[in-house]
Amino acid sequence: MLEYLSDEWIQEADAALRASGLRAPDGERFAVEQRVGQVVFHLVFDSDGASVRTGAAADPAVVFCQSRDTAVAIAQGEQSAEEAVLNGEITFEGDPMALLSHRRLLTRAEDVFADVRSRTVWDK
Repeated sequence: MLEYLSDEWIQEADAALRASGLRAPDGERFAVEQRVGQVVFHLVFDSDGASVRTGAAADPAVVFCQSRDTAVAIAQGEQSAEEAVLNGEITFEGDPMALLSHRRLLTRAEDVFADVRSRTVWDK
């Protein structure tokens, strides 16, 4: 089992995303940074593929900030991300239009992470 937000969990998420074949349209680069409590990681999509890395992104289109409890509730399907944003449990900075234009890519990435989620231990 993988401990949520551990280095091993991020490595497994990266391996799944790399193997998926997902990529941004030619010439585009799209990065999303996630800040979950004290843990920071980011997803990058470009014409070569996609990856997940620890730490802050160099040029994120969007940065999401949330507590661990909120992130776990969303990942386990107990709360929607939209609901958490509306309730102020997730804040974000950046370009909301970038999210809209890349929503299909992000939805497909969530599907890719299903196996990683199924092997994740959520409690710390």
